[in-house]
Amino acid sequence: MIIKNLTVRFGDFTAVDDVTLEVPDGQVVGLVGESGSGKSSLARAVCGLVPYTGSIEGARRVQMVFQDPYASLNPRMRVGDTVAEGIRARDRDSEVKRLLELVRLPAEVAGRYPRELSGGQRQRVAIARALGGDPGLLVADEITSSLDVSVQGAVLNLVRGLRDELGLPMVFISHNLAVVRYVADVVAVMHQGRLVEAGPTEQVVGEPAHDYTRALLAAVPRLRG
Repeated sequence: MIIKNLTVRFGDFTAVDDVTLEVPDGQVVGLVGESGSGKSSLARAVCGLVPYTGSIEGARRVQMVFQDPYASLNPRMRVGDTVAEGIRARDRDSEVKRLLELVRLPAEVAGRYPRELSGGQRQRVAIARALGGDPGLLVADEITSSLDVSVQGAVLNLVRGLRDELGLPMVFISHNLAVVRYVADVVAVMHQGRLVEAGPTEQVVGEPAHDYTRALLAAVPRLRG
């Protein structure tokens, strides 16, 4: 997918300002920046949730996983019905089972309600639902920030595993550069609505070219070790 000169405005406020960015096939692009930097507005534009100017090329069936899995899942629907919403296959039961296994959940979870699951399990269900739509691009918006630290690592490992197993390109959004470094092949840094730096992860982390990127690195001192 290639984003070209994308701009998002809300009235007189410019949330995303003329951003051009490529998401290579089979890779994870980590979109990082502080709150209000424009990264979530960019993601919503890619998903067609907000109007924009510019162009998005090659975005086939984009699916988004949101920050709060409890808010994004229907509490009245069982997990199996939720995951099945976007499935086109005839044998939905077997496909639901396959998708749950893909996100490392047992098949019996299909009969439960979201309230019966932990936060990490709910987020896995949200990912399985998104994968059920057979996306060409997955957008993950701060998907670990509402989770306990003890389960964040497991979800991040899942993201890496899905990238390797499915070859699915992703945009992974976070304010935490350490998290982005762990999962992303490419890092794109946003500040005040603009893309200030982008490149291979180790290049951006090891030799940051922009002052704002250096400030993000300084806020996570252990990242250099």
